[in-house]
Amino acid sequence: MTVAGLFAGPAAAAHADPEPAGPCAAGYAAITFDDGPSTLTPAYVRALNDAGWVKATFFLTGAHALDHPQYVTQIAAGGHWIGNHSFSHPFLDELGEPDAFNELLGTNQILQSATGHAPSLFRPPYGRTNPGIRQDATTLGMTEVLWTVDTYDYNGISTDDIVANALTVRPGGIILLHEGYTTTLAAIPRIVEGLAERGLCAGRIVPSTTPTEAWPGTTFFATAAHW
Repeated sequence: MTVAGLFAGPAAAAHADPEPAGPCAAGYAAITFDDGPSTLTPAYVRALNDAGWVKATFFLTGAHALDHPQYVTQIAAGGHWIGNHSFSHPFLDELGEPDAFNELLGTNQILQSATGHAPSLFRPPYGRTNPGIRQDATTLGMTEVLWTVDTYDYNGISTDDIVANALTVRPGGIILLHEGYTTTLAAIPRIVEGLAERGLCAGRIVPSTTPTEAWPGTTFFATAAHW
């Protein structure tokens, strides 16, 4: 609205230009990082802060959390969401029970000890899941979360390619990234900027009653929404 419009009467106000759309007009997309914490965790947290205090979800392994408990605390203190990514990053669908359940349970106990809260989100390593693993997560009060966009940052690709892959995300989608890569670290501000140019904000992962397709034949029940 123009300065003149601020001082005009009701008739003028009725014909004023509409206010511009908000920064999240197109919705939300979740930024997620698997496999941490790592020695690069502080740099990832700083990059998110520098990009505008952006919040992300970190799916942590129990083994790495034991190695770097101070970084688990740092992630939580920054207001980021912490999810369970198993203890040792195995093919959970090949472990059988109770080993698969114990991978989740042990990690929950470690993360709860570090943060004071048990995780409410779970991501199976490699996306390898089955009904039994999903039930394990449900038993522990967690929603299984896969992804809608794989950036392939773990394949040694360039930062440019990571950014390009991430920005194919659609509203409500979930972007898969990983900790421990300098290329991914460099991609963070560019992904945030690219989302903003499309009217998308980094969102929090929440359960959904509507299935989301991760890849053909595989769905999960979560989406990105307002933080």
